[in-house]
Amino acid sequence: MKAIRAHEYCQPDGLKLDDIEPPKPLAGEVLVRVKSAALNFPDVLMIQGTYQVKPPLPFIPGIEVAGVVEALGPGASGPAPGTRVMAQCGMGGFAEYVAAPEAAVSPIPAGMSDEEAAAFALVYQTSYFGLAYRGQLQRGETVLVHSAAGGVGLAAVQIARALGAGKIIGTVGSDDKLGLVREHGADVAVNYQTGNFVDVVKSETGGAGADVIYDPVGGAVSELSTKCIAFEGRLVIIGFTSGQIPTFKGNHILVKNYSVVGLHWGYYRQMKPEKIAQGWRELMELYQRGGLKPHIGGTYPMHRVADAMKHLTSRQAVGKIVLNW
Repeated sequence: MKAIRAHEYCQPDGLKLDDIEPPKPLAGEVLVRVKSAALNFPDVLMIQGTYQVKPPLPFIPGIEVAGVVEALGPGASGPAPGTRVMAQCGMGGFAEYVAAPEAAVSPIPAGMSDEEAAAFALVYQTSYFGLAYRGQLQRGETVLVHSAAGGVGLAAVQIARALGAGKIIGTVGSDDKLGLVREHGADVAVNYQTGNFVDVVKSETGGAGADVIYDPVGGAVSELSTKCIAFEGRLVIIGFTSGQIPTFKGNHILVKNYSVVGLHWGYYRQMKPEKIAQGWRELMELYQRGGLKPHIGGTYPMHRVADAMKHLTSRQAVGKIVLNW
């Protein structure tokens, strides 16, 4: 099979398109013939050797795919061969075939394309866990979503609306993304490069602040967010796309009675796998009601993975970037 591999920790241009033997599914695994694979920031960090997981070289990046079940490993009960599925594989997705744990493989709902399926699972589960579980979002509350035009950001805006949020405010990095965020459910969108999102949040909430702040950016954005968080608000940290780790003043957290909580969604697979199953059921219920739909901001053939990664890290990307065979 053809596969994209990192033979050393490298920049995107250092990736190679190799011909290798396809994997054989182990006990409890499902072999998927890949049609589409979503690109995520961890893929870029992983090939650079800066991610918390450092797989042995050479390795195939790619953590989520959509395709067709080819075969089942020993003890796996389904989905049956021939079933269209989405799968989270941890790595190995940028290949024509990948083996994934049975628990991480789900049938694709009717009406969902391969590209949408590849782009759905990770960002929507992350945003659902961040808002519903870690952020404890209640109906009518105000939500501030940072980097709202990105994959997790747009998913968070849609999910916040589906969960009954009151006012949704999204921040973006350029004016051409403002309309997109509003189209997906935000009441207010602000360019943080030219506007002060702290002032906007205070103005939109009568000074009360945002009840839940969803933050994949980190750095100064996280720190500024504490200036517009509500009494008993929840600042949910899900990543650091800015490359900067924020610092918080403990006395400020105490005086304003807010919480700073983290979300590493993948850790639930190890610590509370039953929560993953619960969250997926609840998320599928929201999907069936309508309103949740991945925005595909760009598609590339698999051999142009380097171009796709450069586009993703340029901050020009919106929604999810998908690679196709």
